[in-house]
Amino acid sequence: MSRSLRWGIGLLLVAGLLLGAFFFLPFRSWLPGGTVANIATREVVNGTLFNRLFPKPQTGEQLVFTQEKRGFSQARLKQGAEVRALLSISDVASSPASRNKFIHTEERIQSWPLVDQGSQASALLVADRFQVKVIGQGSGLDAQQRHELLGAFDLAALAALSPEAVQAPAIAPGRQALPPGRQSPLRFPFPGLKRQAPQAQPSQARIPQPAANRKPSIFNRANAALEPAA
Repeated sequence: MSRSLRWGIGLLLVAGLLLGAFFFLPFRSWLPGGTVANIATREVVNGTLFNRLFPKPQTGEQLVFTQEKRGFSQARLKQGAEVRALLSISDVASSPASRNKFIHTEERIQSWPLVDQGSQASALLVADRFQVKVIGQGSGLDAQQRHELLGAFDLAALAALSPEAVQAPAIAPGRQALPPGRQSPLRFPFPGLKRQAPQAQPSQARIPQPAANRKPSIFNRANAALEPAA
């Protein structure tokens, strides 16, 4: 392959990617989750926290998680080698259109609005924030089976989730640290701390003893031995 041909193929690939991005951009809200478009990601619940809220598999069933990202988690419910359903939880904080379909419904599961989408999908809106969805696969599920799966999610724990509760670090009560640049140096003595007066230490000076109590030193005894007797 000639060098010019390789350059031509490379330019075509780049042009194709740019065109694809341009035409795909208007449909970005259709992506699963659709939760990080116009709000900070820290305000969206992490998909990892959704995993423990999925239904517990029954005997012979298996729950296989296939996608997880900020604001979205999805799993396949398998029975043997057959996939029975796709289960998902998504944070629709930045997707008001996802909530609009629940406005006029009168059906409820545990007080949360329920809608059926076609013959194989059912969705639940929890706390006006989280969409729980079941999509039948393979031989399919009827509406009653899908509704039972929706009710098997831990909906009470899901309703209690919030970005503030799960993202903000716990701060012990008391004085809070000031941001960098506003902190003042420590000053001694600390406020409220009384400085104790130094205690008198016993004097280490040696007290002279009376001559009668003094013991002759080695040098005195040596000198006494050298002096002639009187």
